[in-house]
Amino acid sequence: MKAEIVSTGTELLLGKSCNEDARILCELLARCGIDVYRYTTVGDNLRRISEAYSEALERSDIVISTGGLGGTDDDLSKQAASLATSVPLEENEKLESFLRDKKVKSERIVRSFSSIPKGAILFENTVGVAPGIVIPVGEKFLILLPGPPAELKSILKSGLEEFLRKLGNAYILNKVIKIHGFRESDVEDRIHDLTLSSNPTVATFLKKGWIEISITAKAKDKSSAFDMVADVESKILKRFPKDAIGKADMSLEETLYDVLKKRNLTISFAESVTGGMIASKLVNVSGISSIFMGSLVLYSNDSKMEILGLSKDKMKVYGAVSKECVTEMAKSVKKLFKTDISVATTGIAGPTGGTKEKPVGTVWFAFAYKDEIHSWKRTYAGNRNEIREYVTEEALDAVIRRVSR
Repeated sequence: MKAEIVSTGTELLLGKSCNEDARILCELLARCGIDVYRYTTVGDNLRRISEAYSEALERSDIVISTGGLGGTDDDLSKQAASLATSVPLEENEKLESFLRDKKVKSERIVRSFSSIPKGAILFENTVGVAPGIVIPVGEKFLILLPGPPAELKSILKSGLEEFLRKLGNAYILNKVIKIHGFRESDVEDRIHDLTLSSNPTVATFLKKGWIEISITAKAKDKSSAFDMVADVESKILKRFPKDAIGKADMSLEETLYDVLKKRNLTISFAESVTGGMIASKLVNVSGISSIFMGSLVLYSNDSKMEILGLSKDKMKVYGAVSKECVTEMAKSVKKLFKTDISVATTGIAGPTGGTKEKPVGTVWFAFAYKDEIHSWKRTYAGNRNEIREYVTEEALDAVIRRVSR
């Protein structure tokens, strides 16, 4: 069975909301053994929504729509479904009674919620008002669901997931293996023969701090899919050293802890542009004190000179955001904390402070390990907090990659 997801809502197209519904539905359809071929977002426009439904029904067996089932004028999914399928709307007495029992006074809202495509199958919404609506269209199905994720999940539990499982009559299982210290091209080269398989499929993805190998199998049931994935997984694991393999559910900071702990290495940080964000990430990890000795937040030029002993002349000539400054920061904090590794960051997070030579988003990094120091520059786009997040991720990623080599 092939499925498509159509998400409605102008707020999605404007970037004002993230589409959590699509993630929930993709995971659901995989569990049900139904392949998702396309995902479309449409604004609150009756004609465009109707066209999206019609086009999707031509291509796929199941079309699932989210959003647009409320009682306001821009909730258009049922009207669009009626146009796309030629199935008229009719009043549902049970829904109408429910709304009147809830003391909903607006006749317009009562009519809007209780109008349902004729012959539709309804699944209860235990969190909100709008039910899940399944409209049979020949041998295909158009399914309308409310937008709030909590309501969508309640409808799945009320029987829609079981309904979809019967349609799918299969099971799709995905498993991820994390590999540290290898380039993506090197990982792909080691498993190239396995990537040629059509079921299970094997693919590599570049992530922050690791390479991800994704294994996906489709089978008649969960047990068979598990066996297929396990067979490929065992072949992959034999092709990489044990210390290069990480846990699939690890965050970036947990991965860093795992990599350094295995090698009995300690680390410290000198943070300027990140303002303690790196340390904040690391202290989320239980046991981190065994490898993380500390981080200094050095925001002003004076603090860099007074605490880390940076040269006043160098600061004057090169500025705080420079290779010379960040290199000295890494050297000094490594010495101060007596760690095996140190990382320093300095930059301009904005929105003010940028110049033609050093625009907002300019960041210098330094990584000190053994007797070597490596420094590099990046220029990021984004708001102040986004830039700090990018720098934090890159700093942690750099440690993982360089130590894992």
